[in-house]
Amino acid sequence: FSTSGINIFGKIVPILQEVFSDDDLSVDYANAFMSESEDDEEEEEEEAISTDNGSPAVKSQDANTGTDRKDDVAKPKKRKLSNAEVDTEEVETAEKSSNNKLTKKQRKQLAREKAQQLEDTLAASRNDEDESKTSKKKKKNQTETEKELSRPTSLTRERRLPSGVTVRDLLVGTGAPVKSGKKLSLHYTGSLVSTGKVFDKNHSKQHPLVFRQGTGEVIRGLERGLEGMKVGGERVISIPSKLGYGTKGAGVDIPPDSDLSFEVKLLKVG
Repeated sequence: FSTSGINIFGKIVPILQEVFSDDDLSVDYANAFMSESEDDEEEEEEEAISTDNGSPAVKSQDANTGTDRKDDVAKPKKRKLSNAEVDTEEVETAEKSSNNKLTKKQRKQLAREKAQQLEDTLAASRNDEDESKTSKKKKKNQTETEKELSRPTSLTRERRLPSGVTVRDLLVGTGAPVKSGKKLSLHYTGSLVSTGKVFDKNHSKQHPLVFRQGTGEVIRGLERGLEGMKVGGERVISIPSKLGYGTKGAGVDIPPDSDLSFEVKLLKVG
């Protein structure tokens, strides 16, 4: 509503007043008699309602029925464990539970048993390694024995030459024969007759022993023992000391008056 009045100058001017409805007046009237605690409770209810309206799930009152309703909440799905994972988890849980129940003495006993099991495992592994090494060694010895047995036996009996040299053919060659003045290539192993100790050998494919027969480049007994051999042949030559290094010997390896034995294989003549 509006009224008019007279100002200090005597003129009539309109006076505007705010128009209030009956509802607003009733509200203001009611608020005037509310206590502070009631005001606080009303504010909390308003805040709760505004908060619920912003959340993914709200609890509100149906306008028609007046009953409370809940909206569905989008909860994350829990991954289903596999059977193996379940079993493992159960075992670990059981072990932890068992360990927690063990006394200090029982835990020490369990630790000693585990240490003993580890030691037994290591011992078994060492035994397996030893057996493997022994097996390899036996196999190697067997192979060497088979090689010895497979070597060609002497095709001729041991014979003594006029010079005093004794020869025994292990394999008779089929190539060119040894002749004086010819260049010979051969492999050899020299040893002492008395002890069997090897003092010299040459089995090099690139650099075999090469000399000219009958020129004195090697000891006389070896030259005499090679007479009559053919390329490809193998022979054992036993040389008396007088046709070897005699009373002087040869260094520390060949004492004085030593009889010598040479096993030779003739590779080439000429």
